[in-house]
Amino acid sequence: MLNNLSGQAMTRYKWLPSFAPVTIITISAILTVSLAVLSTELAMREPWLGVVFDPTYDGEGVRVEQVVHDSPASGKLSAGDIIVAFETPPHERVAVRSLATQEDPDYLGSYAEYNEFMDLQQRVWEAISSSSFTVILDDGRRAKINPLAIPGPTALPAVFWWLVIFGGTSFLLGISAWSLRRKDPVARALAISGMGFMVASYCCGIYVARELVMPSNLFYAMVSASHLGFVVFAYAAISTFWYCPRKLGSGPAVWILAIWGAGTWLNETMQWSWPIHPFYAPLVVAFLILVLFTFLQWRKSLGAPLERAMLKWMLTTMLITLGLNVVLFCIPIILTGKPITSTVLTFGSVFVFYLGLSIGNIRYQQFDLQHWWFKAWQWLIFITIALIADALFVYWWHLTEITSGGLAMVVGGFYLLARQWFWGRFSGNSSRALDHALPHLVDALMLQRQRVTPDQQWRQIIERIFDPLTVKVSPDRREAAIIEQGGLVLQLPSLDGLGAMELFCCGQGKRLFVSTDVKLANRLLELMRYSRDIIAAREQGAQEERHRIQRDLHDDVAARLLSLIHQTREPTISKVARNALRGLRDVIYVLGAEEAQLADVITDIEAGAREQLAGLGVHFEWRSPERWPAVMLNSQQHINLRRISREAITNAIRHAQAENIIMEVGLNSGGLFLRISSDGALTEPSSWVPGRGLHNIKSRVAEMNGSHEWGIERQAADKQYCYLAVQMPYHK
Repeated sequence: MLNNLSGQAMTRYKWLPSFAPVTIITISAILTVSLAVLSTELAMREPWLGVVFDPTYDGEGVRVEQVVHDSPASGKLSAGDIIVAFETPPHERVAVRSLATQEDPDYLGSYAEYNEFMDLQQRVWEAISSSSFTVILDDGRRAKINPLAIPGPTALPAVFWWLVIFGGTSFLLGISAWSLRRKDPVARALAISGMGFMVASYCCGIYVARELVMPSNLFYAMVSASHLGFVVFAYAAISTFWYCPRKLGSGPAVWILAIWGAGTWLNETMQWSWPIHPFYAPLVVAFLILVLFTFLQWRKSLGAPLERAMLKWMLTTMLITLGLNVVLFCIPIILTGKPITSTVLTFGSVFVFYLGLSIGNIRYQQFDLQHWWFKAWQWLIFITIALIADALFVYWWHLTEITSGGLAMVVGGFYLLARQWFWGRFSGNSSRALDHALPHLVDALMLQRQRVTPDQQWRQIIERIFDPLTVKVSPDRREAAIIEQGGLVLQLPSLDGLGAMELFCCGQGKRLFVSTDVKLANRLLELMRYSRDIIAAREQGAQEERHRIQRDLHDDVAARLLSLIHQTREPTISKVARNALRGLRDVIYVLGAEEAQLADVITDIEAGAREQLAGLGVHFEWRSPERWPAVMLNSQQHINLRRISREAITNAIRHAQAENIIMEVGLNSGGLFLRISSDGALTEPSSWVPGRGLHNIKSRVAEMNGSHEWGIERQAADKQYCYLAVQMPYHK
């Protein structure tokens, strides 16, 4: 049902453009960095005095905590001075209160205090925004200060950069998950919550990074946007617990949450009546809803160990991060107006919760991202390194934009080279480009690969050509290839049409599937089916021809040999006829056999050798492993091995009058080996004149794509033996 709902949602938004996951993440990374740059510019627009004010001071005026060296206030103010007013050139005196150093107006408990805070911010900002003003201290001293622009991003406090990192990373995490599972409601909720948290973090970073004051209209806009982002984050995160690991119900709970969140934000923005703190009280309620949904999910996942494990992880993350945040930040503000922890720790704990939520969903296969996550973030790291390098070159070394940009790309290029080397050195993965896949296709069509089924070849070809992230087999029947999920998935029928393959993300997620891929897949499917039909027809024809030859040999040649045996009175002729009949029966047997187990073939070779040497007074030694793997040999391999061993034994007896024959079979890295050694009157193989027997051995070895070697060696009792070593590859 959940898939149907998400599928309907995708249908409703088909008019939206579809992009490959890497494209989406790249665009999102550029957007994240652009918004971070914009936030930095807004945070740097206020006039700079070079003074750090004491936020804990609660008396008259504001107290100087530190004066930056070589700043406009350097030498004019010192630590411990208390400023009570600013005086502008027209001799307008603007009194300043410690309220101005309040880090966040969210701490204020009433709308009246909030509006008073904003009014104070505006009046003081107008005073210090002039080209020069006079600072009036509590002891009557006066100091004229000419404010300057903030010298650079390094002058911004660390809290600003922490909030930018928290927000930007959360947004990219959510977008990365959604780009691969656009139909999944959990991925959608994570992306929305990550976007909300980025807006909240960036906007909050702008006003908490101020030196003392900022324009009230900008301040008010940033606070409202930050609160809206936080509300979106909170209620989108809650909706993940409605869907994950199982959907709790079919009611409009998510829409109710959205309306509730929008109502709380409007209540605060429009300053409507509210019995308790307008911002933090709804967040406490949201946390309680989160706990309720977790409890309901726990009950619903009874008997599902994987879902319970996922809930344990998420519950632990939630209680440690959000629980401490509520206890140490939200509730103290509601009760006393002062938090116990700082803003950066608060946003940091929320970021850890979001990170745990994302990791939990990935770890327990909610998204099944596999190695895509790593590959996508490799490119994000490249972009980040290039941007950081560019910023360092501009702000620290004061290079021009063109020079800085070029050097930043060089730094990023070094990263790509190092990454490629490291990945190729340690991952062991090879390229799957199309030019590597085409020889594989030709190999399959030319029927040169053995022991690989047509379905296996079909899957290997598809993986090499399209290079998907994952391939899943499904029992659904398909007539032809079809694109689904906006280009993320390509459905392919199996060769027999009884199943299908689902290819997810083309080119390791670098692009979407397009109509050209469908045409290519359908053509490949036609070729593979044509190849399969050729294989079947050839095998059927070969089988029919073998049966015909088998019948002719049995009914004609074997019958004539049998008549000759019964009619002749010459022992020599009878013996030759019996040997010929025995060999003919071997041929008939092998022709009738499709395949045989390797162990059975070896047993047959041993039995044939012992039968051949019976009654000749030759000592025979057989060396073989006790167990053989479950490998099948075809009839050609079977008969060739038998004929080679028979011919080698015949040559040893006829030409060398051998008294001892040793046969050894086994497996090594090259495949199956057969070694036949014999003593007697030996001569160097290089001096032999090849006859029919040697030519037959050579041709039979070649038919098996093997190799052979003749030689003389010394064995037991320092006795010389002539040996034939045959090596034959086989497929497991």
